[in-house]
Amino acid sequence: MKTNIILILCTLCLFAVSCKKDPVVDGGIHQAKVNMTTYDFLKSHPRSMFDTTILIVDKAGLKDLVNSRGTFFVPNDYSIANFLALKQAEVRKKDERLNYTLDSLFKYFTPQMLKDSIGMYFIPERQVSWPDLAQTWTEYQTSVSNLTLWANLESLDGYNGSGIFSEKPKVVYLNKIVGEKDLFVNGRYEDPTKDPKKLDLRSVCQTSGIETTTGIVHVLANTHTWTFKTSN
Repeated sequence: MKTNIILILCTLCLFAVSCKKDPVVDGGIHQAKVNMTTYDFLKSHPRSMFDTTILIVDKAGLKDLVNSRGTFFVPNDYSIANFLALKQAEVRKKDERLNYTLDSLFKYFTPQMLKDSIGMYFIPERQVSWPDLAQTWTEYQTSVSNLTLWANLESLDGYNGSGIFSEKPKVVYLNKIVGEKDLFVNGRYEDPTKDPKKLDLRSVCQTSGIETTTGIVHVLANTHTWTFKTSN
């Protein structure tokens, strides 16, 4: 299977990610295939980018799911930190002394909530790789019943490769529909109702196409917020 890994050096420009939030592949994962399971690949990452993710996977009892045949769009530790920051902002509207930490998450999230919040990123029995994707969105059933996500491949139109690339780099997006599916009009996405508050939630993968012994891994960018949570 032809597997591609995108090393999105331009993520720093597109998303204003600080140097301490470099793409995960900067830690030395440059091989398309790794001789270990998906779970072990995440757990053994040299820069510990998935420690919190693995902790939640363990708490949810989803190791077997993660290691089953399928595709895992992985939220890394920064994605979970983004979620906790939004939750803390919410609770501080009621009492500015309150904090919302990982301990708070495990206190208030039921086991099923934890399972759904990780399981929503796993596409069972489907190995979603570059040959399966195009700019048109493809719908995939997640391991959470009645929840589908969409994935597509897009060129980085705003990126100037300075002769490094013979063609525009392409990246994988994971999309969650809000209301009706967005339309691509005049080079940008818009909701059919024209309401910007109803735009679909989209997250780019900063690394894509890692083939483990059990499935395919796409790593979501550090700017992604776990569960696709948005501020209220």
